[in-house]
Amino acid sequence: MTNGPGAEGGGAVARENPDLGVGVHLVLTYGRPLSDPATVPSLVEPDGGFPVKASAVIGRGRVRTDEVLREYRAQLERARELIGREPTHVDTHHWVQEEPGVFTAFLELARESGLAARPLNDAERERLRAAGVRTPDRYVREFQHPRAIDVAALLALLELIAAAGDGATELMCHPGEPDPELERTSAYAVARPVELATLTDPAVRAKVRELGFQPITYGDL
Repeated sequence: MTNGPGAEGGGAVARENPDLGVGVHLVLTYGRPLSDPATVPSLVEPDGGFPVKASAVIGRGRVRTDEVLREYRAQLERARELIGREPTHVDTHHWVQEEPGVFTAFLELARESGLAARPLNDAERERLRAAGVRTPDRYVREFQHPRAIDVAALLALLELIAAAGDGATELMCHPGEPDPELERTSAYAVARPVELATLTDPAVRAKVRELGFQPITYGDL
């Protein structure tokens, strides 16, 4: 999230770890735009900041595709500056690519940059691939919220992914160690250390090996 308070710190970590896969989490529902708010009026609230909920974007028909693309290009360029190399992929915060005008801009950014992109469903995957954009075969977003992020839940989910057959699957996750800023701005802050503990649990690591999964980054697609 290149407009977030942790962007420079995250960029420093990425530069220190050149083999780390780093994508751009494109933002329309957090903080302020990198563009001059006057040039992206359909994206911002009266105070010049982004809205805070996806419901302000998805299904509203309020955003102009050209303004989304302008802002997304600015965020991608900032990411390149921060990490000192080309990112591995692009995806969207709060899944705002479900709004048709946003998805059009998202697809164009991926196409013109040559970066891989996260599809939310089969239809998006096929549209992206038809434009020459690399994507995973599947995107799994059931690993979220209490009761779905403990070890037992993840082990069961891994079995379902294996049963789907060969291919590249992105397992959405939000592992982290919240600081006061994240606790203030994210409704999901308290779940992040739970996810971190689950994802690094020895039983999960053993299951990954048992099922023959090969962990990769978007850069390997």
